[in-house]
Amino acid sequence: MATAASKCVILGALVACGAQAARRGDDSRPNVLFMMADQLRHDVNGYTGNRAAITPGLDRLAAEGMAVKYSYSSTPTCTPARAGLLTGKSPWNHGMLGYGTVAPRYAVEMPRILADAGYTTASFGKDHFGWNATSNKGIAHGYENTMLYDGLGSWKEKAVHHWSGEYDEYNQWFATQMPDKDPEATLDEQGAARGGANDGWNGWHGAAYIYDEFYHPTAWVGRLAVNFIKDYLSNHTNPFFLKVSFHRPHSPYDPPKRVLDKFDAATLPPIVTGDTWDLRFRGSKGDPPGCGPSPDAWCGLMPVNESDVSRCAYYASVSFVDEQIVQIYNALNTTGLLDNTYIIFSADHGDGQGEHYHWRKGFPYEFSSHVPMLVRWPDSEVTKRSITLARGTMITDLVTELRDVLHTVVDAAQATASVPAGSFQAEDGKSMLCLLQDPTGQKCSYALNPGPWRQVLDLEHSTCYNETNHWNALTDGRMKYVFRAFFADEQLFNLTADPYEVHELSQDAAYATELKTWRQRMVSQFQHEGRGSDWVSSSGVLMQRLSGQTYSPHYPHGPPAVAGDKIALDVNSGGDDQWFINATANGTSLFRLQVNPTLCLALTNGSTLIVDVCDATESAQQFALMPQPTDISGEGQYQYNWVRHVPTQQCVTVQDANTAVMTPCASPVSKPQLWVDGTSGRLCADEVNSKCICALGSWREWTRVHHDPSTDLQKY
Repeated sequence: MATAASKCVILGALVACGAQAARRGDDSRPNVLFMMADQLRHDVNGYTGNRAAITPGLDRLAAEGMAVKYSYSSTPTCTPARAGLLTGKSPWNHGMLGYGTVAPRYAVEMPRILADAGYTTASFGKDHFGWNATSNKGIAHGYENTMLYDGLGSWKEKAVHHWSGEYDEYNQWFATQMPDKDPEATLDEQGAARGGANDGWNGWHGAAYIYDEFYHPTAWVGRLAVNFIKDYLSNHTNPFFLKVSFHRPHSPYDPPKRVLDKFDAATLPPIVTGDTWDLRFRGSKGDPPGCGPSPDAWCGLMPVNESDVSRCAYYASVSFVDEQIVQIYNALNTTGLLDNTYIIFSADHGDGQGEHYHWRKGFPYEFSSHVPMLVRWPDSEVTKRSITLARGTMITDLVTELRDVLHTVVDAAQATASVPAGSFQAEDGKSMLCLLQDPTGQKCSYALNPGPWRQVLDLEHSTCYNETNHWNALTDGRMKYVFRAFFADEQLFNLTADPYEVHELSQDAAYATELKTWRQRMVSQFQHEGRGSDWVSSSGVLMQRLSGQTYSPHYPHGPPAVAGDKIALDVNSGGDDQWFINATANGTSLFRLQVNPTLCLALTNGSTLIVDVCDATESAQQFALMPQPTDISGEGQYQYNWVRHVPTQQCVTVQDANTAVMTPCASPVSKPQLWVDGTSGRLCADEVNSKCICALGSWREWTRVHHDPSTDLQKY
């Protein structure tokens, strides 16, 4: 029998099994398997009627379980969606209103609840929870075993491991199998031919995978899951919670040629466009920046010959993921575990795929926010839970959301007693197991959030791609209301009559009363949440907001930065690593902390960096961002800079994985002194896996001390 110190050999990689839960002899509680795919639209599958999709695995789960027609990702980009999955809360309550950093710890976390309840917990594939470059592991949030492919990072010939960014377990494994090869070469090479680099990471182009499909990350994740299941009974007597998170069909769209050859653009559903409301996204003169056929465009009318290949590659990527789902299902079946395992499937968000001239995600529209949701229950639970819903039922009258997954998992695992009372509000998630007993949602006695199922769902996203793209929305699956905060205008769609949002109805007199009703619902939501006058006026008017807000006050910060806090290096710290660079009259610049613009980067004791109260006359705060001509990556991709303290002629320098100090500016250029100035205001160094300059002295100490999961992390 495996011990706490044992290790498992999986596919040639050593996997630390971690501390096992106490053995329970005869533990009949069900296993829970949560599978998800990244960037998977709700309609690219067979069970919703798309004849072009090849998804027998998903179709079988739908036929043997419950499918929800109207399920959403409230914040439809990777990290905020995953914060909702992790916490079971609404965006305002978990604190991430847009693409930012998943906090290193929450008061309540799905895998930690299951681990505390005696489940073995494991996560294979994409977590996107953050990466500890010192330990070279992902932030686990309670998973005892993680084997990750987050897809974050890029090939750099001259970098350590030839890699910049998160060097996760898949990339480490690939390097042992294919030394000195770029794992993302399929579309990186096409990007170079188009005059760019690393085209595949967030691009819209597609191509057949250039290596044997054995090495594809989708196949790697599938094998990990299959081997975990096949070996489980010989090593454990307690139940498991396994998350299998496929990175694809997120770009790069790089399926094996064998799968890509099954698809023909002529047989795919046509690309949908609106009557007139979406014309501004075509990429014509005067349209928002970023629209048009650039490698990483987020909108635009693309050349048909290229977009046809992209769409086929996307469908093929979905089909390749589905092949792994079939193998995982078969492993459960052959081991006998299927009879006592709940299976849940969803996605973090969708993909524009050219619809309404949009690509990627981060939008309120159906192609982005509408996601699949499947729940298959084991036969062993039918009598125990008084399940009356027929297998193969599609729920059409209620809306579910990713926040419901935690509650469904915790309910299935009979672990509600592990969660502190009062952890959730009415607007947070509910257990979808309620719908197996009463598909109307009227009778839901789930302990952590009892009461009838929600009638309306909130969605939102802070600024993404372009300053104008931040919005709030509401839907009940039949209608959708969108408030575009930058413009302070509205959109209304009748999803029942117009499921692909061709006709925008806010100016249609026949819908004036409907529009007013939905507007008041949003006003009431903002007032209930206490969002304040920046969001809704005292007279109940939705306010124009020219800037987005990535974090709500409920995001679990440590103590705010104060004068005297030391500067550290970390990976996206949740706001304390973003700077305004303001020119001063004497030709230097103040580096102001965005979350507190009264604090500026300062030099003390000759070599130590801190934040201090801003004062342009203080020589200690007189810095300059100085572009350097040398591209150490050899790819011409980034503009590197010195962060130079002008009075002393010293440069900010990486000392180790956590520390930056001041040393004399080196000539020739020294890699530890080169910083990339990101569009969000971060200053990050390739030298330490893209860690950034941040005011983190108190935050790091706080997270070290506050390790008890019952601690109220939202008190700050």
